[in-house]
Amino acid sequence: MTTHLYCVLPNEGRGDLPTGLRGIDGARVRSMHLDGLVAWISDGERELPVSIDGVRAHDAVVEAAMETGATPVPARFGQEFASEDACRGALENYSDSVNSLLADMQGFVEMTLILTPSTRRMLRDLEPGFPAMTDPARPGAGREYMESLRAREAATGAVRRSLDSLAYELTEATRSFVRRRAVHDHVTRLPLRTISHLIARSDVAKYKTATVRVAATSELRFLVIGPRAPYSFCALGNSDTGLHGMKLAD
Repeated sequence: MTTHLYCVLPNEGRGDLPTGLRGIDGARVRSMHLDGLVAWISDGERELPVSIDGVRAHDAVVEAAMETGATPVPARFGQEFASEDACRGALENYSDSVNSLLADMQGFVEMTLILTPSTRRMLRDLEPGFPAMTDPARPGAGREYMESLRAREAATGAVRRSLDSLAYELTEATRSFVRRRAVHDHVTRLPLRTISHLIARSDVAKYKTATVRVAATSELRFLVIGPRAPYSFCALGNSDTGLHGMKLAD
C-alpha cells in the first residue's frame, strides 16, 4: 500500500473533513495531523496508473478542502509515499517551506484565463492550404508548397498577436486584484494563452466583472475558470516546480 497526498491545510481555522469523502480509486480520505498543519491523504495500491479519473478525483478532494473556508496548498497529482510515516517525514523535512507557503496562501484563490481564437478564425487563418500534389514532379509544385507554408505561418503569427493584445487588455483590467501571475506553456501548436492569477477570495466577483468589461471579438474569446485552489503558486522555497501543485516526492 502507498499513501497519496492531496493537500495541506492550516491546523487552526480549518473546517472538518467531510464525512465519507472519497479520493483516488474510491479510497477513503483521512486527516494526518502535523505541527501547524493537517494533511489530507488516502491509501492506495502501489503503482496506481495515472488516469483522467485519478486526476479528477485528486482535484475533487482539493476542491472539498477549499469549501472548508481555508485555502489548501494542493499537492501535485501523483505524490505517492511508501507509507503514512514516509509522507509525514517528507512534510516534516520541508516543514518551514510548507508552513510558510500555507500561511502565504490563506485568503487567496487562483483564477485562470484561457484565451483562444474562435473556430471560424482558426478555420479561416490556420487552414494549412497545401496545394494538391498528385504529381510532385509538376513544375512549380515545390514553390507552391513552400509558399503555402509561409502563408500559414504568417496567419498563425497574426492570431498570436491578436491573442497577445487581448491578454494585455485582460491583464490591465484585472491588475488591481492580482497579487501574483503565472503564464502556462502549451504543448499544442495551436495559438492559445493560459494565464493564472492569485487574488483575494473577497475580490472574486469584482475580478469576474472586470473581465466581462473587456470586449472579446467574434474571432477571439476567453474563458474564466475559478475560484480554485492555488495550484500554480505552490513552489517551495526558490523552486520553480510549483505550477501544478506542491512537489515533495519524485
